[in-house]
Amino acid sequence: MWTKKLKIDGMTCPSCADAIEKKLNALEGVEIKVSYPEGCAMLTVTGETRLESLLEQIAKKGYQVKEIDDKRAKSDECSVSPRCC
Repeated sequence: MWTKKLKIDGMTCPSCADAIEKKLNALEGVEIKVSYPEGCAMLTVTGETRLESLLEQIAKKGYQVKEIDDKRAKSDECSVSPRCC
């Protein structure tokens, strides 16, 4: 199991965050919670899914996404609640 914080640019409304959640949460062993106001997400994977493939799926929906590095993640700049919008 691993957890990553992601920065997601290009979301224009809460429905954008919902679309990302719907797409990734449908995958086995993947849970993502997206904060539209903060432009970030908390991604948890319990299976063998690779980070790169998940980032690619978000990018295919038209968003710019990158992992928030460990130093920045520890600053807790992205606080994602289960229902943030």
